[in-house]
Amino acid sequence: SSFSEALLEQIDRHGLTDPEVYRRANVDRKLFSKIRNNSQYQPKKTTALSLAIALRLDLNETLEVIGKAGYTLTPSSKADLVVMYFIEHENWDIDLINQVLFKFKLPLLAY
Repeated sequence: SSFSEALLEQIDRHGLTDPEVYRRANVDRKLFSKIRNNSQYQPKKTTALSLAIALRLDLNETLEVIGKAGYTLTPSSKADLVVMYFIEHENWDIDLINQVLFKFKLPLLAY
């Protein structure tokens, strides 16, 4: 399955609406629509992570979903370590994650 299909499956599984997810993820409605309507759309890693966090996925689910877009999280990346820390501690506050990323001069999640 594609990233789009995996994302939509998780949205349904968690009983969320599209607007709830893209708003939590700080993703523009038009971009979300592209992802939804084009199964071959390749999001940026930060967008894929933002959507996984918006869905409040655990680490394994996050890795599975972002893996469909060709990404992973690696301990050799400081930005990935920050994101993994928040996921492992079940803190899905994208604004707070972005504050920490900004503090360390790392790339922000979708904004």
